[in-house]
Amino acid sequence: METVSSRLDLDSVNLFGKVLKEKRSEVVRELVEYGKRSKAAELYKEKKVSLGLGAKLAGLTLSEFIDLLRYHNAYLNLEKEDVELAIKTARKAI
Repeated sequence: METVSSRLDLDSVNLFGKVLKEKRSEVVRELVEYGKRSKAAELYKEKKVSLGLGAKLAGLTLSEFIDLLRYHNAYLNLEKEDVELAIKTARKAI
């Protein structure tokens, strides 16, 4: 994993740290993770990424990403053909 530098509002980060009783580095990691997932859900809602790519961007399994979309009140952008292909693929795997 690579280290990335960023300018942050330390007052806010420190306040989160006090509320969560966590070190600053952990707070930053959690905020980045939350932002990554929220951005992936937003991109999916805007139909800029597919379900699979959204899950990959969020760092989640497909099932977890679908749960995240439900949390964000997003509807699945699936066409009938997508569902039929998924069923066909699942049948082959069984």
